[in-house]
Amino acid sequence: MIILALEASTTSAKAMLFDTDSGLSTVRARRFEVAGPDAAVRDGDAIYTQTMALGRESAAGQDVDMIVLSSTWHGLTLRHDDLSAVTPVMEWPYTGAQDLCARLRADEAFTWWFYERTGCMVNAAYPFFKLLHLRERGQSLDGLLALDQPSLIFARMTGRTWTNPSLASGTGLLNAHTADWDQEVISPFDLSGVRLPELRAVTDTAPLRDDAAVLLGVRAGIPVLTPGPDGGLSQVGDLATTPGDMTFSMGTSGALRFSTLHPSFSPTLSTWSYRSPAGALSGAATSGCGNCVDWARERLFGQAADYSEIEPLMSADRRETPVFLPFLFGERSPGWQDQRRGGLMDLRPEHTRADMYQSVLEGVVYSLFHCFKELTALNGPPRRIVLSGGVLSSPFWTQLTADVFGAEMETSARQHSSVVGAVRMGLRAAGLDDRHPALEESEPRIVSPRVERRAQYDEGFARYLDHYTRTEPTERTFLR
Repeated sequence: MIILALEASTTSAKAMLFDTDSGLSTVRARRFEVAGPDAAVRDGDAIYTQTMALGRESAAGQDVDMIVLSSTWHGLTLRHDDLSAVTPVMEWPYTGAQDLCARLRADEAFTWWFYERTGCMVNAAYPFFKLLHLRERGQSLDGLLALDQPSLIFARMTGRTWTNPSLASGTGLLNAHTADWDQEVISPFDLSGVRLPELRAVTDTAPLRDDAAVLLGVRAGIPVLTPGPDGGLSQVGDLATTPGDMTFSMGTSGALRFSTLHPSFSPTLSTWSYRSPAGALSGAATSGCGNCVDWARERLFGQAADYSEIEPLMSADRRETPVFLPFLFGERSPGWQDQRRGGLMDLRPEHTRADMYQSVLEGVVYSLFHCFKELTALNGPPRRIVLSGGVLSSPFWTQLTADVFGAEMETSARQHSSVVGAVRMGLRAAGLDDRHPALEESEPRIVSPRVERRAQYDEGFARYLDHYTRTEPTERTFLR
């Protein structure tokens, strides 16, 4: 059996061809060509076309038996019945609804009600609030399809407007307890006229349409699996679906995902509760991670500078670096303040660009550690942590992360764990064992914290928290 996995991530298209008989696999990736300066708002049809083009290269000459899909959580595009665009895809970094969300968060009762029904916070990242924002701007919603990038790709490939509870759990429109579209959330806000995708199982498939088959260079009728969110599929790809398993992804954004038996809700409103394709997830996500590091590299060293040239400039012995608040793209967990802004604090004349760059690495890790403390207060300590993403390209940043967290971490050698997760789901849908030997890793590399650095990073985190608290937006906040 040959499985073709296609992923449209935040920044690139990915394709993996996996042969279950031989165990051979090939992976291709290509950055999206994005028109315009704002990657938070994308042409969903162009993303589809570029993803399919990469899939065609991967599938060339192969008799593909199944197609599986992965893409981003939290996007929104409005479409006519023929899937023609009314709006582009507004991805998770899009913050157009931030003022609307600030107004809604002032209502304590509503904020708790919404969080405990949907597992989502009142925040501009979620499609529910993007819909409200569009209507506030005068956009008619009645009769239009509300899709995200993965459900759009699936619809164009199969003609079916389907999604599944895992993908839908990141919309703010799904009931976290029943896994159905929540009419008690939808109706009071007069969103009943919006057409939502049909909810189907994570193992349901639909046949590939003729036009999509031509684009991919494969035969029509191949089963296409309902798409999964890249974050949830990473959990499956890294075999971290047992309660107590935590995946820790540090890519464009940062995310910590804790597998739990049941939906889990924070008494401080600091975490979210979604679904992976394999079960409940308690998690926290930050908007600022690798994107902040890219920003710092370009501003401090120039776009042509290579990270390998900057790495030797870093030193754990460097003390009193500036404090970086990584909210260039707003804040999600733990404070969910869309309007929060980032910057360098405690900056002095003697600080060099290396000092400032290192402070960006530290600030990102402190922000994620802040989330980690909230997650562990809610769910207890994880039994294992699997670290992945661009962080692993930097030995300094990887060790810094283990030191700040004070925890051993397994490093995932899978560069594309979400794509592997999609393949595993394809195996399940085909009635096969998802633990195929060719998808398993050798003994993982363990990164251990350096106990001699504990006091140093406790002090650094305390400085970070001090500036975090002092720069809190004036918006009213509350705890239960």
